[in-house]
Parts: sequence; C-alpha cells; structure tokens
Amino acid sequence: MEQNTPTLTVRRATQKDIPFLAWCNYEASSPAPGFCYWDPLLEGTNTETMKFIEAVFQADALAWGNVDNFFVVEEKGKSVAGASAFTMDANDYRPLRLSHFAEVARELGWPSKTEKEFLERYEAVWSNSKDETLAPHTSWIIECVAVAPDKRGQGIARVLLEALFEEGRRLGHSHAGISVTDGNEAAKRAYEKAGFHMYLTYGSDYFEGHFPGTVKYRLKL
Repeated sequence: MEQNTPTLTVRRATQKDIPFLAWCNYEASSPAPGFCYWDPLLEGTNTETMKFIEAVFQADALAWGNVDNFFVVEEKGKSVAGASAFTMDANDYRPLRLSHFAEVARELGWPSKTEKEFLERYEAVWSNSKDETLAPHTSWIIECVAVAPDKRGQGIARVLLEALFEEGRRLGHSHAGISVTDGNEAAKRAYEKAGFHMYLTYGSDYFEGHFPGTVKYRLKL
C-alpha cells in the first residue's frame, strides 16, 4: 500500500530501509536521552546498539514488527517517520523472536559465550514470556513509532498512524492499540489527538521504581 499527500508519501518498508527502521526501534526504545532499553543487555558484548538492532532486523528476530510490518513516511524521497503494526505472538509477548536469535549472533560474529550471556540478561529482564504489562490489549498493535527530530510537530505522525489504521481495517481488525512510557507527554498528546483513549496504566510502583510506568491506549478502527 502506498499513500500520498501533497508533500508526503507513505509506503511499506523494504530491506533497504533496515538502517532507518533500526533508528525507529532505537528511538521508540529510549525513554530518556542517551539511553535505550537494549543498552544494558549489550554490556560486555562490544556491540553498538544500532548495529545490534540492524542485525535483529536482518535476522527477522524482532517480534514487535518485522520489515514487512513497517510503514515509512517519505518527504521528497527522504525517510522522516516509521512505525510497525502487527498481531502479537500469542505465546510470547516479549520483543525478540528467540527462535531467530542464533542468526542475530551469527550476523554479529558473536561467540557462543557472548550469545549465552546476552540471552541470560534478556531472560532476567523479561523472565515471563506472557508478562501482563506487555500483553496485547487489541489484536492490532502499533509499535516503534518515530519521527525525525526536525520534523516533529508537523502532523507527520498522524499521517503515518492513519496509514496503519487503514491497514488494520483492511485486515479486519476492530481496534488498534499502542503503549507509551509514562512521562512521554509529546507521544501521549499525539496519540490522543489521533483518536486513542487511555485503556490501562501501570504506574512506577508496579515496577518497584525501576521503570517510569506504561500507559496503554486503544482506538476503535
């Protein structure tokens, strides 16, 4: 599917977009400047976070949207926004598709010891494959939403979301869902303006203060 506005084009992502999709995942996984959720898991691996995320895409190991699940917004041929929309695995709500992780390790040239230590840290953070805070609250989940810093506040996120809504309707979904880290007020405003309504909140105390909290939103398609 491709959509056009006077200055913007929305299209489905391809393998050539992986560096940009990795940036989208990085941005969406960074609740604070200079910090990404992947960073502590990569300690001791001598692997840059962006290189790791690109390898995850190359190996089709991201459970929260593979390349085919992403849409990209272009302005004059330059990618300025992206996001994924997908149906979550009913058996594992966590962000990685572990059945594909050996390929990630091969892409990165990791020895078996490094792969094992990474997976141990991953399992320690997300020990429950059906963690209720990650559980899908609709059948059509939107993730990894990111807009280039110099293009924010220009309505581009709304154009991207509308394309994802249309795709969800085409596939027969009744609702779309999205989650926001508590404190990300700009994202909350953007999603509420697009028609999302707060569905469920997990406060910081739920996470024993180790995480700011999560707000889950839902929208009727």
